[in-house]
Amino acid sequence: LIPRGSARIYAFGTEPDPAFYSRDHDVHENAPIGFRYSDDDGHTWSDVQLIAPTNDPGFLGMSVMRMCETVAGTWILGSHEAHWEANPLSTAQYLLRSEDQGQTWELLPDARPDGWCVPEWLRMDEGRPIALANGDVYLMCRTPMGRLWDARSHDDGKTWTDPAPTTLIHPDAPPMLFMLADGKTMAAFHHNRYCSGPEAYDGLTPGVFLDRGEVWVSLSRDDGHTWDEPRFVFAGALEPTFDAAFQNYQCSYVDAFTDDGVLHLFVPYRWERIVHLTLPEAHLADLPTRRELARD
Repeated sequence: LIPRGSARIYAFGTEPDPAFYSRDHDVHENAPIGFRYSDDDGHTWSDVQLIAPTNDPGFLGMSVMRMCETVAGTWILGSHEAHWEANPLSTAQYLLRSEDQGQTWELLPDARPDGWCVPEWLRMDEGRPIALANGDVYLMCRTPMGRLWDARSHDDGKTWTDPAPTTLIHPDAPPMLFMLADGKTMAAFHHNRYCSGPEAYDGLTPGVFLDRGEVWVSLSRDDGHTWDEPRFVFAGALEPTFDAAFQNYQCSYVDAFTDDGVLHLFVPYRWERIVHLTLPEAHLADLPTRRELARD
């Protein structure tokens, strides 16, 4: 994060002390969330500052998606708590919110255990908050229900609507949501597949990973209230040579930024390499829909 009007750079991360918090120590995803800052363009960094929300100082979670800075300068960071001892695993989505550039934080929607989840599966995680030009904040979340879910705030992230499903078809995989260069159009990259049905989503099973092999994009020009018809971006094309199903079809966790009208995509392909793809923003609307692919 580079706050507006500041030369300081902030880097946020989970598991800042691997000697105590890592999957090797059977804590899986729940760990303190911390950040460092740099005043010399990243050459040197401060010590880690751990986030201890005022309403839940002992909060432990996992943060893997981008955070945001709102129009008012508020920082909002998604973090979920996971219970891997449950069968199937359960998760709850929270937000960490700071009005004073990380000096103090509040856990939303409330202190544990009152996070957001889909009641049928006790799952919701990897939430991605994004600041809107009108001052609102939009949140998109991962669920195992075959749709990405969303919520929104009209008061700078203090209170939120109840999460609800979007029209975007997606398996148990993260949202990949970015603002385009105009500052008004959101691009949601999603897999547009949910082939195995909910019975295959008892935790992370092979059916999940089969659905991660394609990436599509839908655009919203009305702050996420509606989304355009999905358009095909790319698909993994290599033979499934890995014994581990989670590697063979992996095209999730795409990161992106725009520069001079060009969209840069970074794909952790098959969990073994980063693939860098570029595409002019103006061409997003020209990508083929499912009907156009079938006709061709």
